[in-house]
Amino acid sequence: MFWKYTLFETKLLLRNRKSWFIAVFLLLFFLLFFMYYKQDVPLSLVEQKRIEASKMHATFEHVDNLRHDIPEVAEVYDYLTEQSSLINFQVWYLGNGDDSEQYIENGLELNQLRLKVHELGNEGIPDHLITTKEEIQKDDALLHYIKDNQLPIESDSFATNHYFTKALQMMTGLLFLIVVLISGNELLVYEQRHQTVMKGFPLSFMKRVTSKVSIHFVYLYTFLLLGFFIGSLYVAKSLEASEFSFPVLIYKNGDYVAASTQQYLLYIFIGLALVTILLLFLSILLNMLVKNAFANILIGLGIFLLPDLVMAAGFKTTLLHPIKYIDITKVLSGDLAIELGNSQIDYWHAMASLGVITILLIGGIYTINKLVNHRVPKDSTLEKAS
Repeated sequence: MFWKYTLFETKLLLRNRKSWFIAVFLLLFFLLFFMYYKQDVPLSLVEQKRIEASKMHATFEHVDNLRHDIPEVAEVYDYLTEQSSLINFQVWYLGNGDDSEQYIENGLELNQLRLKVHELGNEGIPDHLITTKEEIQKDDALLHYIKDNQLPIESDSFATNHYFTKALQMMTGLLFLIVVLISGNELLVYEQRHQTVMKGFPLSFMKRVTSKVSIHFVYLYTFLLLGFFIGSLYVAKSLEASEFSFPVLIYKNGDYVAASTQQYLLYIFIGLALVTILLLFLSILLNMLVKNAFANILIGLGIFLLPDLVMAAGFKTTLLHPIKYIDITKVLSGDLAIELGNSQIDYWHAMASLGVITILLIGGIYTINKLVNHRVPKDSTLEKAS
């Protein structure tokens, strides 16, 4: 009977125009994003280093005026001189020098000098010219990964990662929340409107919920993956970005580590799978509490924005932080940890929290259904859970 009910729910899904609209959106999102974003060509490593050299020159101008009067600034100036020399050598190694090994060694030495300047309090350096510790950690992780895996410095994969990470950052978080909420905002509506038809399926309420969530999960996730695959083909052919050897930085245990592009994508899509399941169960719960499809979407959005609103009001929101974990790319990049001021927020911490929230939602659905069954007649829409 479970499979008959699942087949019935699948037919309802396929006949729903809203479902096809969402499917088309997911299929075309990455393709259209890459078509629009192709004009944003990422800076080459040489260009990045030249910008660093220009930034260093501006730093010298500020520090030079103070170094004769303040001993700490004089020490900072000496370190900056060494840094400037290393950056200029890196530019040369990327060009005529063509020495990847020496470029990496100079980069690692450069990061150590930057950390020493931090230890001196960045005396004499304006805030906008300071290289943050996060930037140093990221660069260090990349260089170590390239050195350990003997990768070419100027890799086409740098462009591939640029396009993929930008597209996934756009899809996850608020946009993906809206897509799943729209998909699931009427999960119980048919049962509420056609109670006579539903009596033909003698299944417990929780089995029906499992069926609905499974169908919508497979439908959403399949079109999401297909859409990403179509977008990837466009990137590979039109933007000539099909190399995946260059690493992507992820935030882990309060530090940054470099991971392969394949590992990064695996983390992203496993995370999105869990987020999809969580949001579908949330939709079921909202369907039970508020029998209004539009209100369900608004309440879901309100829950997601609640930590930002509370933080804007000046209150600590540590207990509300897990709500923001559904933005899985911000979790992986470490941006969420910085934004919320909580260094414990990394991928596995977020996944564990989302898993616990999903279990709590399932428990809430079960409990509410049990309570309703004690208050309403047996022929109610919500059947007693076994």
